Amino acid sequence: VQRSGNLSRHPQPMSIRGVRQLKGLTLRYCDWGGSSRGARAFIQDNLIEWATKNPAVEIETVIKRNHHPVVIGEYVIGEPKVINVENESVENIMKEFQRLRNSSGRKMTRLKKPVLTRTPSIQGVWNPTIPLQRLEFEVEHQTF
Repeated sequence: VQRSGNLSRHPQPMSIRGVRQLKGLTLRYCDWGGSSRGARAFIQDNLIEWATKNPAVEIETVIKRNHHPVVIGEYVIGEPKVINVENESVENIMKEFQRLRNSSGRKMTRLKKPVLTRTPSIQGVWNPTIPLQRLEFEVEHQTF
């Protein structure tokens, strides 16, 4: 991972308080069905490489005949995420593996109203392009 200052260009695996959230991934596919063609190619060409780059994730492949392929992400919080990868290419299945690795496993909640506050931040709005390395800071220490 290349870093530019404190900002990473590539998303890191999702962790909360240092605990990785994704426990395991299961790729369920059919060994002869046409909709599982991309899943079989992914297993043959890319799965071992992905597993070696992500040793904290347990990976399982399950043959389930006469069913479309799915990727199941199992998380620490206990809720699985199931994604249909029927007729998907190897690249799209790789993206789904990465997306599941980089998510927390929590359900998405939609906010019905905009979030407003009575006490806005006095520091201003965060912008990732702020050049923090070139800013000079003065630190004052007061004892009481």
